[in-house]
Amino acid sequence: MLNAQTAEYKQPEFTLNLAITGVGVDVRLNDISIEFEMFSGHSTMSYDVNESIIAGVNELKVVAFPFFGKTRSEGQTKNYHEEAEIIATLYINEQDQSNNKQVLTQIHLKPTLALGEIARESSRIEGLSDVVIDDKSQPLSFSTIPIERQIVATRKSLPVQSNYPRWAWQDGKVIEDTQENYDSLLEYYREIYEAYEKKDRSKLFALQDHAAEEFSVAYRLKGGVAAGHKFIETGEILDERDVKLVKFHSKGTKLDVFADGKMARIISIAQYHPVVFRNQENGLIHKLKFSFYKNKQNEWIMIR
Repeated sequence: MLNAQTAEYKQPEFTLNLAITGVGVDVRLNDISIEFEMFSGHSTMSYDVNESIIAGVNELKVVAFPFFGKTRSEGQTKNYHEEAEIIATLYINEQDQSNNKQVLTQIHLKPTLALGEIARESSRIEGLSDVVIDDKSQPLSFSTIPIERQIVATRKSLPVQSNYPRWAWQDGKVIEDTQENYDSLLEYYREIYEAYEKKDRSKLFALQDHAAEEFSVAYRLKGGVAAGHKFIETGEILDERDVKLVKFHSKGTKLDVFADGKMARIISIAQYHPVVFRNQENGLIHKLKFSFYKNKQNEWIMIR
């Protein structure tokens, strides 16, 4: 059994490591999407997730589904690939001591096994309940391309002793999936788009000040909001010569409410926001990610 004494960490850092083979996934921490992948293959990745950690118990979630074909138009495969596997592990370590990581929680899934056996290889962690499996709910829903078969695995973490303040979004309003909210948030995206279109750096910094402030706190950056802007690279894409802003688009997008109803964004099935850049040389798309909460005055605030 594994156990991490989180109270021992004075300046904790949090990392989510993923290994994904032959399966579509949406991996979430506190219902905040960290990685979304629709297609087959094998990939390993590591994410710094300080900004998604809350004080106390955190929840890791893996939504697994049979992957899609080489193109989205091929739709979802009927069965899981025989090698389908996901390993999601949340680590804690002392800042700048990444060689001494300990496990806070882990989900290890093999979707081809019987329902009761799918998560049997997840690490046993002292003081932590096993993985909870749900194959009835349908948390992922896109009108353009249906995801018809899903498995949802959740697991709590060991309690985190954190000296972070309470994040602003945690005290925000509960956001409903309504046309009114979609329309009002889309207008915010238009404001962001126009700032990029006009190369108005002052406007971009103003729009992202709150996000920069919280990233600065999450990663203990010296320099406050200014350091946060540097960390999230506010407006830096405007300096890339071969990158061009694509026409503002909303077709096929939806209001995506997450973080247990406290945050929202507008995305398409390909996880594109209405504000997208394209590299003119190689055609690669640059997906800028924006997330918002609603304060008590019913205003949208960009949070990350």
